[in-house]
Amino acid sequence: MSDAPEAARPTIARGLEGVVLCETKIAEVDGTNGRLTIQGYDIRELAGKASFEEVAFLLWHGSLPTEAEYSALRAEMAAARALPDATVDLLKAISSESTGMHAVRAAAGTLSVGEESVDSLDITLARKRAARLLAKMPVIVGNYWRFRQGLPDIEVDPSASVSETLLHLIKGEKPDPAIAEALDAYLVAVIEHGLNASTFVGRCIISTDSDMVSALTGAIGGLKGPKHGGVPGPVLDMLEDIGTPENADAWIRKHLADGKRVMGFGHRIYKVRDPRAQVLSDAADKLAGEGGDRRLHELVKAVEDTTVRVLAEIKPGRDLYANVELYAALILHAVGIPSELFTPVFAVGRTAGWTAHMVEQLEDNRLIRPNSYYTGPKGKTFIPRNER
Repeated sequence: MSDAPEAARPTIARGLEGVVLCETKIAEVDGTNGRLTIQGYDIRELAGKASFEEVAFLLWHGSLPTEAEYSALRAEMAAARALPDATVDLLKAISSESTGMHAVRAAAGTLSVGEESVDSLDITLARKRAARLLAKMPVIVGNYWRFRQGLPDIEVDPSASVSETLLHLIKGEKPDPAIAEALDAYLVAVIEHGLNASTFVGRCIISTDSDMVSALTGAIGGLKGPKHGGVPGPVLDMLEDIGTPENADAWIRKHLADGKRVMGFGHRIYKVRDPRAQVLSDAADKLAGEGGDRRLHELVKAVEDTTVRVLAEIKPGRDLYANVELYAALILHAVGIPSELFTPVFAVGRTAGWTAHMVEQLEDNRLIRPNSYYTGPKGKTFIPRNER
């Protein structure tokens, strides 16, 4: 009797490209037209207008908060701002030997300590837990930085916003409102971006009926990779290396001739300019007009114009335009965030989006379990160790 015919080789979607995993009401990423829609709002309707906490509420609940709902959210977050003692002790122990995202990932894993009903899958509790986890993230990042730099502990107003908390802990003083407003615009711009790698990891973990702290920790691990969330620092290095607008053309051409990627350009989804680049450019322009670093802003714009032109010439048809990282580097530098903290601060903003996806997954949960196609050897026979 002959063996059954081998099944036809399936189409392999490397990187899951083109695979639609789920329906979502959270966000739409339209790469063809360069649009990012958050619960029905174009990102340009939110960044620079709504506060970060308002947009977080929008992600979790589907509507912008009323005054009463906003006050209740801020009170919930204020009550949850303090870190567990175990988290503080861990950060103190590892900060001198751990760089940013390693420390943030490790600290996030301790946030289940003292968290009531942490394993509950109740949706109402999950939304409240999302707010509490978001409240703690800027304190993790800020305290990590202070411990790493050997700076003294400081008291931060628990009712301060996420942006104010971050800036106060990192810089050691209450921030200027214009600076906090610019950072808020950044956090809104990066708050959510569809089913990217880190969000996918978070949804996978929560699909097992695991807890939100575990899912958050996994998502942070996904964001750490330079192919996903680790680019703004190198963008700033690139800008410093270019130095002046006049150097941009020659620098970019040599960089490409050496086979290197120009940081801050190109995106897996967007085939036009990243819409988040525009909102961050607007925020940086406003900040520069209020006494910020106009020189760096002009350099970024010149680098963008030159790079798009040179890429179109050297790599025609590739549709390589500025992505969010180009202007993220500009705005984070402008508000005084050290480059080592660029990705950790990104993680603070994205926590709202991650937790929104966790809540949505729990609302209609099915274990995420894709198949694989085996290409390894078959038919091997076991040989005892003494005969091998």
